[in-house]
Amino acid sequence: MSPLPYAVVVEGGEGMTAQQVIDAIHGSYALGSKRGLENVMYLVDALCPQRRVPVIHVAGTNGKGSTCAMLESILRHAGYRTGLYTSPFLQAYQERIRINGIPLSDDVMVRCGEPLLEASARLTKETGSHATPFELGTALAFAAFESEQVDIAIVEVGMGGRLDPTNFVQPLVCAIGAIGLDHMAYLGTTLAEVAAEKAGIIKTGVPVVCHPADDGVAAVFRRAAEEKHAPLRQMHTGMIHSAKSDLYGSTATYELDQSWRDMRIPLPGEHQLTNALTVLGVVEALQAQGFHLPQDAVRRGMEAAVWPARLEWCGRVLIDGAHNPQGVEALNRYVSRHLQPRRRVLLTGVLADKVQPEMLTMLAEMADAAVTVTPDNPRAMEAQELAGRLNELGGNAQAASSLSEGLHMARRLAGDDGVVIAAGSLYFAGSLRTELGLTWR
Repeated sequence: MSPLPYAVVVEGGEGMTAQQVIDAIHGSYALGSKRGLENVMYLVDALCPQRRVPVIHVAGTNGKGSTCAMLESILRHAGYRTGLYTSPFLQAYQERIRINGIPLSDDVMVRCGEPLLEASARLTKETGSHATPFELGTALAFAAFESEQVDIAIVEVGMGGRLDPTNFVQPLVCAIGAIGLDHMAYLGTTLAEVAAEKAGIIKTGVPVVCHPADDGVAAVFRRAAEEKHAPLRQMHTGMIHSAKSDLYGSTATYELDQSWRDMRIPLPGEHQLTNALTVLGVVEALQAQGFHLPQDAVRRGMEAAVWPARLEWCGRVLIDGAHNPQGVEALNRYVSRHLQPRRRVLLTGVLADKVQPEMLTMLAEMADAAVTVTPDNPRAMEAQELAGRLNELGGNAQAASSLSEGLHMARRLAGDDGVVIAAGSLYFAGSLRTELGLTWR
């Protein structure tokens, strides 16, 4: 066989390192050519053809990561060995693939990564197609789940659903979170069009639980479920009772098949109340299939759920990876409800291709002053340009030359009693967590 296009042999003939596996995956950005599900199916068939690991498949525009995090924590606290696959990562690639809540170890990364890259080389040789980084990451996750013998895996859709590389799975349950306008060039320009793409994960006969939705979106889900003869549970806000929210989370009672009284959701923001409702719908679907998920374990798992950079506090700095209008709107509601009348300074960096006018308007109105930075990403909007656009909207913004300088400026402008609201792309949020000394493990 010819040398692998990605392989790097380290001195001493010891094979690849974890970082070299990661670099090889990232190195396929320029070459990757997606062909529906063909590439990922080839890779998964080569690595784990039996596909023994049961899966919960989660799609949605906003909240799907939080939903996955809550489900994983609940299943782990109920005694199941879990796998979790999400994207993107904040600080280190291994965050995307977790075994029992722990990011993938270097040992497993190499043990599963080397055969992955060999399979990728065969794919190219046999078909002329190069796998994309997300296809490689998806196959790596499933190889790791099989290798580490997890009992169940929670898998987050990357984008859309119908054509997403994760959509080769035959899950136990599907879940679809909140629907909003994002990735419109690929998914459609209306909520109904986006919902139809998300509904593409619905499988024949597989139960599907859907986040509360307006009538138009709910109708899309209903039609898709009927076509697939899939039992549909459309959640609605009337199932939530006695909800109370504070700076650090919410408490509510949920009335589903069971009464879930005084459930504590430790993820801040009122939007997490409906994400938790979707989670409980999935829990009851799993119980109906024989999973042992007693209320005490569900309660403990929910209370222990962690999802960094989503309304995450570090001292007087609030970090939020809001990167689309729906995410910024949720942040704005939280700020309006919990951070008035404190002085508020926005620290922000965004990707140019993600910016929408209503998003900038909400950011400009959120704080008394703003500091902009340029995220470490080739798609980043320059800090000066972002400051100018915020100022056009009355944002009182100034640009910083680096993230470190921007954080210093924002803290100084906030003063001793104010707060820094750090919002923008997830790349920006991850870099800020590193700057603040927060770890990813």
